[in-house]
Amino acid sequence: MNDTPNPEPVVDPDLPDHVRTLLLRAHHTPPRRPLPVPRPLAEHPLAATLATVLVLLVGMRLLARVFVVVAALLLLAAAVVVLVNVAASGPDRAARRAWQRHRDRCITAEDLDPEAAALLLRAQKAAAAVDDAQVVRDDVLDTALNTAVLPRQLWETATALRRITQLRSRPAPDTAHDPEVAALLADRDRALRAAQRSVGARVAALEDYAARVAEADRAWQRAATLRRLLAEQEELRDLLAATAADEAAVRELADLTERAQAAEEHLRAAADRAAQAASRLPGADT
Repeated sequence: MNDTPNPEPVVDPDLPDHVRTLLLRAHHTPPRRPLPVPRPLAEHPLAATLATVLVLLVGMRLLARVFVVVAALLLLAAAVVVLVNVAASGPDRAARRAWQRHRDRCITAEDLDPEAAALLLRAQKAAAAVDDAQVVRDDVLDTALNTAVLPRQLWETATALRRITQLRSRPAPDTAHDPEVAALLADRDRALRAAQRSVGARVAALEDYAARVAEADRAWQRAATLRRLLAEQEELRDLLAATAADEAAVRELADLTERAQAAEEHLRAAADRAAQAASRLPGADT
C-alpha cells in the first residue's frame, strides 16, 4: 500500500481558464511516443503540407513517365506524412505547448517532498469540503468569497511548499571542520522550519474554516428539514381542528414552529462563525 501523499495539481488562478484547463489536461495526459517524421514537419503542419504537395507533384510527374513503382512509394509516403501531422495537430498538441510555456505555474505532487505534499493535500481536502457544502451551493454563505479566496489560498500554499521543498532538497556541505558553515546551515534549517510552521498555520486556518462551514451546513440541513415538516403540517391543522383537537394541534404546531425558529437561529450563528473563520484566512480581506 502506497501512503505517499498525492495532492492534485494546483494551477495559478491568475491564468486564463482555458490555459488552466490545458495545463491540467497536459498533466493527466501520458507523454506521446516520438513521431515517425522529422520534428520540424511534426511541429509545423504548414511546412508538412507544402512538403506533401511537393511530393505529390513529383509523384504525378514520375507516374506520367511510367515510373509507377517509385511514384506509388512517393504517394504512400505523402499519405503517411499527412496522417501523422493530422494526429500531431490534435487537442493534445495545445496542451503540450501550454505545459512547456507555463510549467512553473502548475504545481504537482512531483514538485513537493512528502512533508510538503501532505500539507497541500490537507489544504485541498479542506477547500473541497467547503466547495461541496450545501450552504455554499445554495449561496447561504458568501460564495463569491469562496470563489475568489480558496483558489488563491491553495496557490499561495502550494508555491510556498514548492519553495520550501527546493531549499530542503539542496545538498548540505560537510560541516565537520567549519563552524561558520555549520552555523549558517543551522540558520537555514531554522528558517525552513519557521516557514513550514507558517504554511501549517495557514492550512490549519483553512481547516478551521471548513469545520465552521460544515457546522453551518448541518444547521442548514436541519432547518430545511424542519421548515419542510412545518409546511406539511398545514393540512394537519385543519384536520385536527375538524376533529375537535384544536388545543392539541395548536400546542403541537407551536412546538414545531419554535424548533424551526431555533434551527434558523442556530443556522445564523453557524454562518456567522463560518464568516469569522473565513476572515481569519490570510489574504481574505484583500
